[in-house]
Amino acid sequence: VGHFAKNTEKLAFDAPDIVAAALTTSGTATTNKELKNMNGGFKSVDVLMGKNRRVYDAPAKGILWGWEVSGYVWTKAIAAGTFLVAFLGELILDANNNSTFADSWMPAATLVSLLFLALTGALLVKDLDQPKRFLYVLFRPQWKSWLVKGGYAITVYGGILTLMLAAWFFGWFPNFLPVLKWLGGLAAIITAVYTAFLFAQAKGRDFWQSPSLALHMLVHSFMAGAAVLALAGLAIAFDDSVVSFVKNTLFLSLGLNLLTILFEIATPHPTADAKTVVSMITRGRYKNSFWWGVIIVGNLVPVILLLAGFAGALPLASILILAGIFITEKIWVEAPQRIQLS
Repeated sequence: VGHFAKNTEKLAFDAPDIVAAALTTSGTATTNKELKNMNGGFKSVDVLMGKNRRVYDAPAKGILWGWEVSGYVWTKAIAAGTFLVAFLGELILDANNNSTFADSWMPAATLVSLLFLALTGALLVKDLDQPKRFLYVLFRPQWKSWLVKGGYAITVYGGILTLMLAAWFFGWFPNFLPVLKWLGGLAAIITAVYTAFLFAQAKGRDFWQSPSLALHMLVHSFMAGAAVLALAGLAIAFDDSVVSFVKNTLFLSLGLNLLTILFEIATPHPTADAKTVVSMITRGRYKNSFWWGVIIVGNLVPVILLLAGFAGALPLASILILAGIFITEKIWVEAPQRIQLS
């Protein structure tokens, strides 16, 4: 037996073999510390065959994505939606020879978007626990990860907004400003929806595999943007055309939001986990938050207020809409993870 063992090729590899192979494999610069911290580590055969790849581990928090993620999805909706609604309003109202929106609102909307985008980045870094984790995502990207794509989307969007504010404040490159607005609109859409694809990469969360999740987040961005502009109207005078545009945007986005939620909840789900999440939302742990916070307070009451049209109805409806969006995102982030703890 001993002679046989001495002359048999090694069929298994111990930890030092794996570490040495990881350190010498070309294409990445994986350190010993990183190897030990990898979520699940490498398979021995992958390391030794040179197939190791960069991944982004997450700290053990129980529920891995908690209030920070709900918060940054909410602030991201405001950051993307405020600019999108203002840009769309400029296109529509300027087509009707109304330049007040563009002259007065676009710079203010751009500033609000940039501030909420900065808050989004701060929450994202907080969720990653260490600032260097975000730098790691940007400077050592794994391009198959939507965390990387989203990080670059936020960075590019923030750069465009900053250039636009500089153009207005310092009078720089005025001829290039229309191009920046279109680029900003495109970056805002990507920023609004990328989280849906990030969630979809969490294959263990069946409820996040819904094809309507990107629409869900885009609609929330328009709702949030119109609501923020309506609240800004308390400080900057609205003319009738802008009031009408904001109200119509809220009506349309609220209707689409209710239809999207209906689709996400009522559509038959193919897996037991997804069905459990739906039951948890509509009849279980989150039922009060869903029916009262999301459906009634966040959607139906604002519709009634907008139809009533009394003084103060628009800002009040906007506050309720923003609260409803946050409650929705909190449920959508947390509920699919709860079943993993049961």
